[in-house]
Amino acid sequence: MKLADHTAHYRIDAEEFDYFEERSGADRDAARRIQQAVLAEARLKSSDLVLDIGSGGGWLFEEFDGTPAPRIVAVDLGVRNLRKLRERHGNGVMTVVADAEHLPFRPGAFSAVIASEVLEHLNDPAAALREAARTLASGGRCVISTPYRETLRYYLCIHCNRPTPVNAHLHSFDEHVLRDHFNNAGLREIRHQPFQNKLLLYLRLSHLLRFLPWNLWRGIDRLCNFVYPRCHSIIVSGKQQH
Repeated sequence: MKLADHTAHYRIDAEEFDYFEERSGADRDAARRIQQAVLAEARLKSSDLVLDIGSGGGWLFEEFDGTPAPRIVAVDLGVRNLRKLRERHGNGVMTVVADAEHLPFRPGAFSAVIASEVLEHLNDPAAALREAARTLASGGRCVISTPYRETLRYYLCIHCNRPTPVNAHLHSFDEHVLRDHFNNAGLREIRHQPFQNKLLLYLRLSHLLRFLPWNLWRGIDRLCNFVYPRCHSIIVSGKQQH
């Protein structure tokens, strides 16, 4: 299923959905672990110029708030979201209204590209990854996170009486599909890591373990994967090699 006009949809979505509102405990914990996984894989430096595709609530800016930070360019289709980012973090924040499938940047402009929880929402995720790879400098790393082997569910839209996907998730990914997309985009040294074991989520153990540092939590998560090999998320990275 594809959105008839995904750019119009997400511009409207930004007006209707508040990406900055306080989340429930379980949702907040799950999002935080995804963010930690992305940061651990990206290994960003203060000298980096980072493209944050689908910046939403701007978690990447908050991660480096008050510390030596890489320069971050936030890209989103939602004008309202980007305005809020500038209000929160100052007018010096670099924001661009753009479509992930048609990025308005020169080739090799960025040392890192991050797209966290974005690809599942796009009409053409392969095109978005090609664009991400195009904007990466040689040696630059692209890091994405997305739900893992998600069973896509649909509601019947009350307005048009047609099926509409829950959470606007249009695609389900596993490591094989994502590796193909990364390879076709010209990215190499591809790594993948399924994580966020569903047993931890079902039993609400993630909330109990929320105070654990990333490395310790990740060790417990890996151990659970041996017992119950079902994960909620996957992170994939690849390097540009011109």
